[in-house]
Amino acid sequence: MDAKRRRLENNLYTIGTGIIAFGFWSFAKFALNYMLLGSDSYVDPAEEYRTTAIVFIWAFSALSPLVYLWIGLSARAESRGKRKRILYLIMTGIIVAFSVLVIVVDLIALAYSDVGILRVIITMIIDLTRMIFLIELLASSVSLRRLRRRQRKGEEAAA
Repeated sequence: MDAKRRRLENNLYTIGTGIIAFGFWSFAKFALNYMLLGSDSYVDPAEEYRTTAIVFIWAFSALSPLVYLWIGLSARAESRGKRKRILYLIMTGIIVAFSVLVIVVDLIALAYSDVGILRVIITMIIDLTRMIFLIELLASSVSLRRLRRRQRKGEEAAA
């Protein structure tokens, strides 16, 4: 049982590090798309509140890596035995659901896009990989929590 616990802890620590990297990738992806496509692709230039919308989009995009950083650091802390609240797992589940929608949008873009097909495919692969990391984080964290709970109950029964 200790070997399984160590494997789950190592897995959770590694996945937490990967989630942090994906958070920074999400911001880099947005920034590169914004620079390559120009600001007009995100906001209608005729719109009166164009500057406010751009500021909001950039602020939201800057918040995204912070959420991934929080999730990744929480997973790493939990792997080291620190008790973490379930909130980071709930947020991870919400991001997984959102990731499914993003992948569906990527598939639709792939079906109807004439230009930039390679970019859509690469983005879709990265989004799919991020979703798999998040699902693995959920599975490892829940398994580790159950295993630790069983070990505590076993120790209490032995005492």
